[in-house]
Amino acid sequence: MALVINFNNSVLHVGDLVQTNFNQLLRDKYPNSKFIVLTDDNLSKEWVEYLVTEFDVLHGAEIIELPAGEENKNIEICTSVWQALTDYNIGRNDVIINFGGGVITDMGGFIASTFKRGLKFINIPTTLLSQVDASIGGKTGIDLGGYKNQVGTFSSPDLVFIDPKFLTTLKATELVSGYAEMLKHGLIADKNYWLELKQIDLSRNKDLLALIHKSVLLKKEIVESDYDEKGPRKILNFGHTIGHGIEGHFLNQHKTISHGYAVAYGIIAEAYISMKLNDLPEKSFNEIKTHIEKHFGKVALTEVDFDAVLELIKNDKKNKAGEINFSLLTEIGKATFNQNAQAELIIDALKVLVN
Repeated sequence: MALVINFNNSVLHVGDLVQTNFNQLLRDKYPNSKFIVLTDDNLSKEWVEYLVTEFDVLHGAEIIELPAGEENKNIEICTSVWQALTDYNIGRNDVIINFGGGVITDMGGFIASTFKRGLKFINIPTTLLSQVDASIGGKTGIDLGGYKNQVGTFSSPDLVFIDPKFLTTLKATELVSGYAEMLKHGLIADKNYWLELKQIDLSRNKDLLALIHKSVLLKKEIVESDYDEKGPRKILNFGHTIGHGIEGHFLNQHKTISHGYAVAYGIIAEAYISMKLNDLPEKSFNEIKTHIEKHFGKVALTEVDFDAVLELIKNDKKNKAGEINFSLLTEIGKATFNQNAQAELIIDALKVLVN
């Protein structure tokens, strides 16, 4: 039996898609709507075929397949999709189904929330990262140059369906990428969850459902206390200020690094800053650094890259009045927000990643 979670303006179903009564839910909720399935060429063709053949409500759905990758999360791709929606005569009563990883749910949500001043949309995340983080919480967005999610909206999906079977065809590195966001949830909000996550075997897919459920509930509690990110929700940005700088730098170099790996390195760097500014115990910092390096290795940066990464960090959307804004740890399981760090300390934190 699937778990049902009411999350702000969304309803999340966690479990096998068939057991969610997916077909009847869509038929009852959208009786006169057209469906557009937005996906990318990274997703196994068998899953797209499964979705549109297993559930007869989608037999007539239009499928829009986009090129995969963070480098394609841009306004040009959005424009091509908006034109396709226009060509298909899609109206405000119709529904977009975002079927893919975090790039698809971020960009698909943005496309839906802006087309004709807002279409309803559904997220069916197919990567671990998107299941525990990207597809839930109401943030949509696209990148602008090397700046992550610089253009976007707060717009909640009507429905989210989280089915672990879509993870069975993922590469091991993609599971590890999602693991970074789960570790973040434990570090900022639940020490026991962090300790549990340190012991798991990511290759045992059948064990992930309970952990996905835990991450979703932790994020739900944080987001519902502060939907539009004026206060406590900001702790979810832990690891992301420096992580986005690293990710943006790789994008500008036409290289690839997954979001989760960038966040993992950001967690190490921002845990170091937490130790220097927020009295995070050195023992805790070493525990975090050792565990993350065990799973994610070392970042492929040199000191030559630091100034370029710092420039991207200085333009992060979370900054205020010229101050570089961080969410930092006080201890494992607790975090604060609106913390400022100077450029010299950020460079020192980047040095920790490469030494």
